[in-house]
Amino acid sequence: MLDKNKNYIIENYHLKSAFSSFLPGISGEHGIPLWCYYVNRGQCVSCFGIQDKDHPIMEFYPAHQAYERTPLLGFRTFLRVNGTYEEPFSGRDRARRMVIGMNSLAIEEETGQYRISAEYETLPQEPMAALMREVKITNVTGEDLSVEAADGMAEVIPCGVSSTTMKDMGQTAKAWMEVRDVRNGVPKFRVRASMEDSAEVTEVKGMNFAFARGGEGEILPVIVDRELLFETDTALLRAWGFEREGVRLPDHKEQVTCNDTPCSFFLASRILKPGETLVMRELYGTAKEQTRIDRVWKLSGEDGWFLGKQREAFSLTEQITSRIAGKTGHAVFDAYCRQDYLDNLLRGGYPVRIGSSKTFYLYSRKHGDMERDYNFFSMLPEPYTQGNGNFRDVCQNRRCDVYFSPFVGDSSIRTFYNALQLNGYNPLGIEKVTYTMPEGQMPVLEGVEAAAADALKDLFTKEFTPGQLDEILAEGVEERADRERIFAGIMALARSEDRTRYGEGYWCDHWTYNLDLVEAYLAVYPDRREALLFEEDGYSYRQAEKRILPRRKRYVKTEQGIRQYHFLEDNADTEKKENRYLKDRNGCMVTASLASKMMTLVITRMAALDPYGMGLETEGGKPGWYDALNGLPGLLGSSMAETYELLRCVRFLIETLEKTEKSVILLKETAGLAGAVCRAGQQFYKELAEGTSAAGFWNAVNDAKEHFWDITSREVSGERVTWEAQETVRVLTQFSDILRMGIRKAARLGRTVRPTYFYYEVTEWKEGPDGILPQAFRVHNTPDFLEGSVHYMKIAADEEERKAVYESVRASRLYDDALSMYKVNASLSEVTFELGRACAFTPGWLENESVWLHMEYKYLLELLKAGMYQEFTEDFHKAAVPFLNEEQYGRSLLENSSFIASSANPNPRYHGKGFVARLSGSTAEFLEMWEIMMFGKQPFSIRDGKLELSFEPCFPEYLTGEEKTITATFLGSVPVTYELPEQRSVLPGTYTVEQITVETEQGEESFSRTVTGPAAEMVREGRVRSITVSLAGKL
Repeated sequence: MLDKNKNYIIENYHLKSAFSSFLPGISGEHGIPLWCYYVNRGQCVSCFGIQDKDHPIMEFYPAHQAYERTPLLGFRTFLRVNGTYEEPFSGRDRARRMVIGMNSLAIEEETGQYRISAEYETLPQEPMAALMREVKITNVTGEDLSVEAADGMAEVIPCGVSSTTMKDMGQTAKAWMEVRDVRNGVPKFRVRASMEDSAEVTEVKGMNFAFARGGEGEILPVIVDRELLFETDTALLRAWGFEREGVRLPDHKEQVTCNDTPCSFFLASRILKPGETLVMRELYGTAKEQTRIDRVWKLSGEDGWFLGKQREAFSLTEQITSRIAGKTGHAVFDAYCRQDYLDNLLRGGYPVRIGSSKTFYLYSRKHGDMERDYNFFSMLPEPYTQGNGNFRDVCQNRRCDVYFSPFVGDSSIRTFYNALQLNGYNPLGIEKVTYTMPEGQMPVLEGVEAAAADALKDLFTKEFTPGQLDEILAEGVEERADRERIFAGIMALARSEDRTRYGEGYWCDHWTYNLDLVEAYLAVYPDRREALLFEEDGYSYRQAEKRILPRRKRYVKTEQGIRQYHFLEDNADTEKKENRYLKDRNGCMVTASLASKMMTLVITRMAALDPYGMGLETEGGKPGWYDALNGLPGLLGSSMAETYELLRCVRFLIETLEKTEKSVILLKETAGLAGAVCRAGQQFYKELAEGTSAAGFWNAVNDAKEHFWDITSREVSGERVTWEAQETVRVLTQFSDILRMGIRKAARLGRTVRPTYFYYEVTEWKEGPDGILPQAFRVHNTPDFLEGSVHYMKIAADEEERKAVYESVRASRLYDDALSMYKVNASLSEVTFELGRACAFTPGWLENESVWLHMEYKYLLELLKAGMYQEFTEDFHKAAVPFLNEEQYGRSLLENSSFIASSANPNPRYHGKGFVARLSGSTAEFLEMWEIMMFGKQPFSIRDGKLELSFEPCFPEYLTGEEKTITATFLGSVPVTYELPEQRSVLPGTYTVEQITVETEQGEESFSRTVTGPAAEMVREGRVRSITVSLAGKL
């Protein structure tokens, strides 16, 4: 159920099954982000703070503890109504509602005497992070009502105390704690000095704070002494002091402001006439300096300031999600689209322009929250905030950016191809982007105060972030317009540096998502294929912090047989700037064209085929997308999903080279490895094509690969080889033959469903001083995984084969008949526990036999891309979140979950319920589905050398509505309105495009079926006002 602002309403939220979610932590370009998590218990907000878990204001708890503790340790309201004590939002018997906005949360409760509401937003566009809370108590009787209120937090964590400290030595930590400025109503919470057991003791300069004003702007008094409020009730069940004394409580007793964990309760009272409202507007936050608090405290007294900030918070997410604005016949679906876009950018980042032409990503962070308590998220507490993330997550969530923000161009392609190492693997972590000022370049600092100018000059001697620059300019330039101008000029000169972090191990799937970025770019810029792949020699290779051990050193003997438990050794300290990129023997950074880098990737991946020539090995110590098969590398496991993707990449390069006839320049060492793979393929052709084991091919290729690793791990010769297009296609065609033979073999060894994973038993080996060398293998299959069919759909030969894949999945144990959804895997009950933690998980939960929304959405996307429109629209209606039953799903239908508990779970109350909210890769899959549904798979194309734009939407009947018009935003800025024919479903093949009308500032121009010539270019550049597409049904 939605309100007029498209906020989602949950009635009686406190009686629903428990769920958690969060405010997005978006405070605008010039604001400081605050993380804030909530649950549907008590007054909802469970914890909040800045930067990460170790900088809390309200202590971070995992979800299961938050459900228990929030009603007591979160926000509380104590009232004396006509002298009678009570606590709203605390029982079960009153009707309540939760109103969830994109950037807000509100709760309401009504009694026979009063209606109370609490609303939360994070403070936007200010140089400090804070949570805004507005409490309203309205008299709903026909008589005067005496109301006394104590409202606030039952526990405040002082600045300088980490979550780890509170959990491990919270009692001892009290000795450092103090609260200042209580009497003036703006308490500051911090420790007196650093708490580390170190010879160096430092002052804690930052401070957490709180203050509140009443409806007339008056400062409200505060209680920070918990014992004063709760007396001896250490369980915090009842505010005995307030019950007895009311708002006069601090007048009668002195508050103790140190040596204990403080609270923060503000006091207000009023005689309310019928219909009148008592208002308490509160701010809880943190700041680096007292002056920042003083400034906002003063502003908060101005009439309308608080309401203006609430509106600003609302406008922020409205403006951000305007790039996906639309209107169909299904209002929940429309609101879901905006929420999906918002949640997607929280992992991938929100692209904006800075300087004259640079793309910068705001708001990104690692997906950590109360249910993902294993992840240590981080958001820089500065303007132009950015955070950390993992390669796979950020790469996937940026896949569709070029559709919504065409100005990003090839920036993400550069980021993620540049992150690849020469060996085909990559660092795990994508870190904050930094900038440097080129030597000899010094921006003009006219208009900057002297102290700030000196600070800027010092900043330019090292790597810096846009946030650091903005903070200095805010101190040294008074006018906002001048700051923006100087900021843009500096950023135009600065050079960006994509930072990465090794992390742990090498996942075998990360490289597969890079091609998605390229294909998305070419869907918008098909005329730039040759320029993208061949015309710039500016792609680099990350230096590998760890090198993969040769196979003899990876294996160990155990009681269960040969296992692969040793994977990596140190190679280079990539924390040092000079070691970030691969160099040649002359110390020059190695660069290449994108085509060269893609070809290098294909060659190194071909050398990773398993002992049967089927899947790609997990030689880097980590599995692929399915992380919970963490034991797969130990069992010498391999993945067919990456083999299917490798064939897709090979086909892309063949198609590109045949179109462009361009040569490819390779490093001499890489060309040598390619030659070795080709020779091994010819020498061992028979075992690849007809046999089972391909141990001869495997050993020959691994010998060549390990030699390649030896001679390239630290540096390369710098010598290059040029392959003409015909030669490159010949090599790629041989690679394609090898891969197709392996795929056919896997199908023979697998089941009806396309296989995903294999693992290998070593049946014969030689042992020597340099380790163990396997000689013979026995392959073992695994249960069905949806992942294999998802990736196979991309390379299926024709419509008949795609249909066969679909039918095999539908008839398998991957399909949950009870939910009409697709599970991530079939039962793991009969496989060895050594495969990984998934085998130990309860069925239907986490990665074991649940409906993992990301993979299910991947599968639905492939149905749509395959042109299986009937199958897609039927499955999408049953599986997509906005069409689910709210009672069963158990949370807002605007929010994705990581997984939905399947009917395999032993707890029937969980079946169909969503767990682990929002920050899921499923958002990226939906965005691509939305793009195809609204506009078609390939809007732009080249015909006779000219750019052409066409529309091929897919509108199932549950989206068409009665008005017979659908509006969607194309390329993030152009509204497209479809006039629909009189039929229920409007699917490709059931209609024709009668007319396309393009409105520009100069007037309207009409086209019959496609937009051609300069008009197509104007649309792509966003220089048109609107487009109207008239569709007619086919007779």
